[in-house]
Amino acid sequence: MKKILLLLPVFFLCISANAQKFIQIEDKAFNFGAKVGVNSTFPIVNSLTIDDVKAENIRLQYKVGYQASVFCRINIDRFFIQPDLSWYHTKGDILFSMPQNTESNLADSNTPETDLLQLKTTSLEMPVMIGYYLVKEGPYALSMMVGPKVKYNYKVRYTTHFSEVTNEYINDSTPFELGIATGLGVSIWRLFFEFTYEFGLNKVESDFKDKSSQNPIERNISIDKRTNMMSFSLGFLF
Repeated sequence: MKKILLLLPVFFLCISANAQKFIQIEDKAFNFGAKVGVNSTFPIVNSLTIDDVKAENIRLQYKVGYQASVFCRINIDRFFIQPDLSWYHTKGDILFSMPQNTESNLADSNTPETDLLQLKTTSLEMPVMIGYYLVKEGPYALSMMVGPKVKYNYKVRYTTHFSEVTNEYINDSTPFELGIATGLGVSIWRLFFEFTYEFGLNKVESDFKDKSSQNPIERNISIDKRTNMMSFSLGFLF
């Protein structure tokens, strides 16, 4: 029994050493990986007008979207360059109210005070991040990163609801958006968790058409905004 008790620490030390060797990551000049996650957008609405009448009491409701990315990473000592190709689906609601005289033109007199604009966007994004490892010891790493991002909104659906009247999105005068993204990453072996926050740089204007009648007519409904976004993702580095 004494011999067994003496051999147990040696046994656990061997297992620990082998496990450490197994999860040790060799430095490579090039890696690639994939990640999935969730996001939430934070639109900054500069103006919302309907038939040239400005909306009032604008409020936001944030909703959770989802995303997936593939990327490559070029390693230079503690620095790395990481271009991504990402797919995003984002959504959110904007609550607002219109002056009474405008409200009566869009719906009947029983129209509620608060109206709703629903935003759903599907986009392809390409950030190029420049990162630095704050900690890089064995299988553990902590990194920070920053870089520009280009977004192409290839499917956009904005819908307004005024009681019985629905106005649906026509087109986006600015399908491309520019942003600056910054983030933190925590790695254990080849698994990593990443938090990023994107600051939108350019404004986007959108127009809508009236879908409440059998012969839809174009209505002058426009929104001027830029969008910030927060995202969390879990990934694997090959």
